[in-house]
Amino acid sequence: MVLAVFAVAAAPAVGRAAMLACHDACLTAARGAYRQCTSSATGAFQDAVSGCIERQHECVQACRTQRRDCRDLTGTAAELEQCDTQLTTDVAQCMAEFPLVPKRSRMQRARCIAKAQIASFRCHTDVLRRFRQKLAGCSRDFDQCTNGCPAGGGPPGGSGVCKAQGKTAFRSVLADCTLTFRVTSQGCINRDIRCVQDCGNARLACQAPTQATLEAALATCATTRASAISACHAANPGGAALQQCITAAQADAADCGDAAVQAAAPGLAACVEPFVGCVHACPPPGETP
Repeated sequence: MVLAVFAVAAAPAVGRAAMLACHDACLTAARGAYRQCTSSATGAFQDAVSGCIERQHECVQACRTQRRDCRDLTGTAAELEQCDTQLTTDVAQCMAEFPLVPKRSRMQRARCIAKAQIASFRCHTDVLRRFRQKLAGCSRDFDQCTNGCPAGGGPPGGSGVCKAQGKTAFRSVLADCTLTFRVTSQGCINRDIRCVQDCGNARLACQAPTQATLEAALATCATTRASAISACHAANPGGAALQQCITAAQADAADCGDAAVQAAAPGLAACVEPFVGCVHACPPPGETP
């Protein structure tokens, strides 16, 4: 099962939280990043294990794709992306307005970035709150869809193996959330902010190639599904044959997405330990001119 979907959405935000300074806003941002990290992990875990049922695997995977489409149609993803875009803009403005030297300017930059980070967390929270009912409707539709799937032929290895894999991935992601929070909060208090910011930049740079590859793979999955469904309509005038063809295309899309995020998980996770080591090596504040 895949928990790496969480990593795609949350890792950049957590990484940016590392680029903060020694003040209350920094700690508030670190706590916000931790809450967002754990919330995303929980949601990804619930989505993953929801497919671990003893019903026809192809049908369940098709239901998962339909749920993803439902969520996309709510506009939630687009608004969350706007939150992320605004954060990128605000952070760039902070960096342009406040250079790293002298020290006073460096602290003003860190405070500015922290405020931008907090605003982004609040933006995400507001979006999810506003779309909560629509997203819940997508989940209800998913339950109704899977309840209509034929019994038997569950996930490869059985539902027990599927759930165990999901729990293992979930625990791993939560451990990374906790470790990152511990390190970023320590960086707020007793590390030189210029060094901590460099560590955060290095982590984002580390994650970037894997994220780019993942996004390209997911886009390919979506394109392939659209082509397959078009072919279904061309080859079948309607009825059960058309629906069976579409179900197979949707199931293949879910399998394709699962494979993509599973392939990306090691690359994203590999950026955590270097980041931790980098922050631990940063000197106390005041030792760097």
